[in-house]
Amino acid sequence: MHSTTPHDEHWPPVGSGLWTRWWGYLARWLLFGLVVSVFVPVTDEGPEPWWQLKLYQALVGLLFGLVCALVFTLAENRWNTPRVKWKSWAIVLATWLVVKVVFVSTLAVIA
Repeated sequence: MHSTTPHDEHWPPVGSGLWTRWWGYLARWLLFGLVVSVFVPVTDEGPEPWWQLKLYQALVGLLFGLVCALVFTLAENRWNTPRVKWKSWAIVLATWLVVKVVFVSTLAVIA
């Protein structure tokens, strides 16, 4: 069963150039940021209720996912246009590390 269609037929043609496939990357990174942030325990028992602190964690996780999606989309479409699997994973790890360092550093300066 040979097919002449590209192997990536589940990707509709969304975006072009540096923004190719942006919607799929955005969805995955937002989900990652949300899930990871929601499973972090609430450690600050301040005057705010627990649900409010958990909501704050979720919003920060979504912001983290949004920034990761932006960085990853630009990096993947600039340096890995043939979609080599090991390069994609290297870009995923580099994206997570760079954005995490920036977020932690920013939070440390603000707090």
